[in-house]
Amino acid sequence: MRSSHCLGHEDWQVCLRCAKVAVVGAALVMTAALTTTLDGQLLPVTGGGLSVDNPGQNATVQQRRNPAADQVRQELKMAFAYLAGKGVAKDPAQAAYWFRKAADQGDPEAQNEMGYLYTWGIGVDKDAGQAFRWFARAAGGGWQQAKLNMAVMYMRGMGVARDPAFARQLLEDLAARKNGRAEDYLGVMYLDGDGVPQDIRTAEEWLSRSAKGKNPEGEFAMGQLYSVAADHEHDFSKAAKFLRESAKSGYVPAMYTLGVLLVNHPEVAQKNSDEALSLLQRAAEAGTWQSSAVLGLMLRDGRGLAHQDMGAAFRWFTIAARQGGSEAAAKTRGSLAQCRAALSAGEQQQQQQAAESWLEQHAHLDLFVFDGARSQFPTGEVYALRASATE
Repeated sequence: MRSSHCLGHEDWQVCLRCAKVAVVGAALVMTAALTTTLDGQLLPVTGGGLSVDNPGQNATVQQRRNPAADQVRQELKMAFAYLAGKGVAKDPAQAAYWFRKAADQGDPEAQNEMGYLYTWGIGVDKDAGQAFRWFARAAGGGWQQAKLNMAVMYMRGMGVARDPAFARQLLEDLAARKNGRAEDYLGVMYLDGDGVPQDIRTAEEWLSRSAKGKNPEGEFAMGQLYSVAADHEHDFSKAAKFLRESAKSGYVPAMYTLGVLLVNHPEVAQKNSDEALSLLQRAAEAGTWQSSAVLGLMLRDGRGLAHQDMGAAFRWFTIAARQGGSEAAAKTRGSLAQCRAALSAGEQQQQQQAAESWLEQHAHLDLFVFDGARSQFPTGEVYALRASATE
């Protein structure tokens, strides 16, 4: 599935197709975002094992804690504090120490967190096999997120032989409990034909269930179906509605995708608002270089704006080139040259300095943004992405 929302410029194309935002495709891990966890630039979402799907889904497990429940809760509190740097200096090794103490007492939440740490090498040596074993123990204790993690590992062949058929079985078990993340993954499997016959109708059924449960990835996928899917009805109004809900949940790919959709189809934008501009700015602040490039194009061409601003366009193209590395630098080269031709040396230097200052304030790559706080991704989850706005 690829987008048809191009901005119509001649030198290069910034659009969903060029950015490779897709519902279909093999599961991808946003390695850059996960890597930043280790140097303190990205804070994980913590909260005692509450999942992104259903905060109460593990309540029955918590009621069956062992007799040392108070001690386990204290150990978990210490572990999450060290993981996030709340009230103490951030220390992944100490977080692993306290999670292991609780995990060794049979606590499934702590066991799931140990699997998470081993998956990414946070506070421990990276070891997919160990990660899978911890997830299996936690899943045996009834922890839904651990079962979801096992499914992802079977989908990707991480720490265990790849087995998409068994992954589907695990996901269907979770989906029967209305787990929105599992519904989303099932939709992706049917879109891809991964372990199942490719079937866009069945895929839409699962993605629709996920979206109805207010899962931002499911809402994003439905927005993609209604806007860019080759074999699906296009309805930009419906697409915008789904994407808008996903963006409200802080999902950065939805912010970028909706921003581009609104630039190309302003008729579905909210009245009397700078919705597209705001969305693209937020996505750019989260590290999505394509958003920075689209902002440059809008300013260069006066697209959706009151007037052109070559200086501001030069700043955003400079930001995009730095954010996206060699690929972005190559794609913005022509636009930067065009802006330079329209600016004096002094104006270029001023905008270059402004870009450097902006980049210092937004030196991170993120997947979720919550309430204006630092962008985050769910802790405790392997999180295989199929819809990242960046690659």
